[in-house]
Amino acid sequence: MTKEQIFEYFYTNSANFGVRDLLITLASGLVIGLMIYLTYWVTYRGISYNRRFNQSLVVILLIAVVIMLMISSNIVISLGMVGALSIVRFRTAVKDSRDTVFIFWAIAEGLCVGSQNNQLALITTLCIGIVLMLGSIVPAGRNKYLVVVRGGRTPIDNTDLTRRMKPFVHSSRIRSASRADDHTELIIEVRARKDLTLRLAEAVNSVEGVESVNWISESGDAIG
Repeated sequence: MTKEQIFEYFYTNSANFGVRDLLITLASGLVIGLMIYLTYWVTYRGISYNRRFNQSLVVILLIAVVIMLMISSNIVISLGMVGALSIVRFRTAVKDSRDTVFIFWAIAEGLCVGSQNNQLALITTLCIGIVLMLGSIVPAGRNKYLVVVRGGRTPIDNTDLTRRMKPFVHSSRIRSASRADDHTELIIEVRARKDLTLRLAEAVNSVEGVESVNWISESGDAIG
């Protein structure tokens, strides 16, 4: 076969999509993207919800659909896309590893929809969504807290402090301690029996030498 015959074969054996097929495919991608959007919104447990990032997941999925349609519509274009995509570099740092999971999820589902595997896209979206929702229900850190106890010139009675905290926690461990002439600070890691309330603050404040107490929840590798 000559070079012209090879190119003609590639062009004549490529898939052609009508306007109706394209709209149906994009609509399917939008439905899958909205499912991912709702999953991220429902399962998010951070401090500040980023709506723009969540909307970007839907757009990423649709872009992946367009790329797959371009590749499947013409074999010659697909060869060029390999070289074009190989020069793309993403420098934006993703702070939360969970966001990376959603980015790859959106790309994978976009490739499924773009390759006309709608059944695969729907089933995998439902399965992954259920797994993520179940994971968000499980308490992170099992009610793990960092309790910060501050005192003044009078030393804090550690024995009394442990006794006062015992009704509220399963276990406790001093992570950090500092002592100056007019200042004492203890950072205690505790596993609470349930969510901590002001009753713990009242109990700890009654310990000799304690001037103030506060706590922060500890979940995964982030505190807040």
